[in-house]
Amino acid sequence: MRQVLMIAALPLSAAGLGLLMWSGMTTALLQLRPPGSAALHQLQLIGMLMGSALLVCGMLVRRFAPAPRLPTAPPGRRTRLLVWTTLGISVFLCALLIFGAWMRGGVWLAVLGVVQMLVAFGAVAAMASDHARPPSPPAWQQPLVLPVHLLLAMSTGLALLYLLMDRLLVSGSDGRTMLGTLAGLGICLALFKVVYWRAIDRLATAASRAHTFHAPRVAVLALAAGVPFAAWLLAPSGTVPATALLVMAASGVCAAAVLEHRLFLGEGATPARAAGHVS
Repeated sequence: MRQVLMIAALPLSAAGLGLLMWSGMTTALLQLRPPGSAALHQLQLIGMLMGSALLVCGMLVRRFAPAPRLPTAPPGRRTRLLVWTTLGISVFLCALLIFGAWMRGGVWLAVLGVVQMLVAFGAVAAMASDHARPPSPPAWQQPLVLPVHLLLAMSTGLALLYLLMDRLLVSGSDGRTMLGTLAGLGICLALFKVVYWRAIDRLATAASRAHTFHAPRVAVLALAAGVPFAAWLLAPSGTVPATALLVMAASGVCAAAVLEHRLFLGEGATPARAAGHVS
């Protein structure tokens, strides 16, 4: 059970930061339009509350779950500062939205939304940099660790935001656009992961490369890119409800994030272990 919590800690935090990132951006963009409906501001509020809750859960799980038996550096001061700053801005934005600040302080909401987006982005980047700091395993020091972490946070956060939009708003024809966006992010993530795995495979010995188990890697690619892409292809037919397709795509993206982190931990378990092995 503790190992499951350890694996879930980073995906939870990343999903929360990703949702806060997108919520901040949409809050800022919403202020550039004429006063919107209450449902739009309710969407921003719920998104920030949900993102904050996921981030706090991830932090608590990481705090109390056993640390991986790896020579890793603890979270840096910059990471903690960015995470807490993101939470503080989110709480302040939630308070402003609750008290109807969009009716008289739209400019400040736009500024705070942009700041939250940038700080959340920086927090994800800092978390990825923590993994790469010495004495981390060589597989974790690859340059592609940073863009992969960012894409995972953006994908899971956007998938959750789309689910909220589908519940609170009438998406209509926007459903296929949502699925296409998730598929595009998933394809980018898959490309980065393939290049990353090729790079860390070069660090392994010839014997370990011969016994590398690729099925989990294929599963990550299928969940991250294949499932959203299949949902996008099915959308025009109308045979499957749009909500079901969106849930399918979001579930695939979130499952890919958890499995990817499981593999990531296994890839750094021992220098001699094959990069694709699961610990």
